[in-house]
Amino acid sequence: MSSSRHRSTGILAVGGGPANLSLAALAEPIGDCAVSVVESRTSVAWHPGLLWGNSRLQVSSVKDLVSLVDPRSRYSFLNFLHEQGRLYRHLIANPHFVSRKEFDQYFTWAAQLLGAYLDERVEAVEHDGTRFVVQTSRGRWFADHLVLGVGQVPCAPAFTKTIDSPALWHASRHLDRGLPVEGKDVLLVGGGQSGAEVALDLISGRTGLPRRLTWVTGRDGLSPLDDSPFANEWFNPSYVEYFHALPEDQRAGLSGRQLGAIRGVTQDLLAQVYKRLYELDYLTTAQFGHRLLAGVELSGLAEVPDGFRGSLLDTVSGAEQEISADLVVLATGFRAELPAFMEPLGGRLPISGDAYEVERDYRVRWDGPDANRIYVQNGARRTHGVGDPNLSLASWRSATILNSVLGREVYSLKDEDITLSVA
Repeated sequence: MSSSRHRSTGILAVGGGPANLSLAALAEPIGDCAVSVVESRTSVAWHPGLLWGNSRLQVSSVKDLVSLVDPRSRYSFLNFLHEQGRLYRHLIANPHFVSRKEFDQYFTWAAQLLGAYLDERVEAVEHDGTRFVVQTSRGRWFADHLVLGVGQVPCAPAFTKTIDSPALWHASRHLDRGLPVEGKDVLLVGGGQSGAEVALDLISGRTGLPRRLTWVTGRDGLSPLDDSPFANEWFNPSYVEYFHALPEDQRAGLSGRQLGAIRGVTQDLLAQVYKRLYELDYLTTAQFGHRLLAGVELSGLAEVPDGFRGSLLDTVSGAEQEISADLVVLATGFRAELPAFMEPLGGRLPISGDAYEVERDYRVRWDGPDANRIYVQNGARRTHGVGDPNLSLASWRSATILNSVLGREVYSLKDEDITLSVA
């Protein structure tokens, strides 16, 4: 494709994850709202490095790209199953949950129908006074509005970033970077959902059994995810409205108290890991040892001729110990990052901490004309609450953005009923 290719659109959605696929799907039946989705990767695969065959979706399948806003949309998960000719078999095979792999197939199907532009990396965003000018690896776009849905990036301790070794990887790359672990000493860092998923894979025997697994988490223990009904009400649009209206200091304090709803491990997965460790300890002859250390952080790591030498800090006692390992997996989560391609706009976008200033309708504050707006998806947890990155709010947030762009109520976003009393 020629680098001189110029294309024009009403809304350029940068990032082909579920958030922007939802936006494009809801915009598709609106006659005066053209949305073009560009994605830097060659597919819209959903966390492919963590996409085990038995991984379960942690929310209802009704919380798809569109259904909570437009249940009659052709882009619903139910319609995907119908068009694939597997609706009845799906209902029989999955009476209690949906696999993440099947939702990944659904997202790929939606992206194809919506004509998402894959393998197109955004390099720079500028404004010519009347429109956004977006330079990509495949040409140039002119857009009235931008919607940034670039997601989060893997987070890792600073001292690991200078190590370039195939024996060290982030959990997000586990399935495509993971090496055979047979007879190896493995250090796993991180006690959240992805850490537990990696742990179960390491001890499953899929690529052999480690000689020893040392699993450390800086948290007090392997805590269960708070998936209780009242905690789930934090993912209700009415609660998001309440949260956004609070003063900033109150929002920060409240977010800290609600982390259990997004940072724990599902009860089912904890039970699977515990059961497998029991089997390895008592019901097999496997030469396998393990240590699970809570309240312990990886405080240093260096590559040595025979693998890695690390330092573990006990956050309670302050004591440190050294550890050696052949392989290291960092299940250390993700963090929001301001995309480098927005740098040409420089100081035109106020930054608060490590995030943009975001309005109630997900509009990013900037000093340009109101006829050209910037919106953000999955980047407003500080202003919109712990539910911001969750699929539960994807369609509602997309509809909110579309209503804002068009200046009219295309989608009726009624005040949702909620049990928790909010002012």
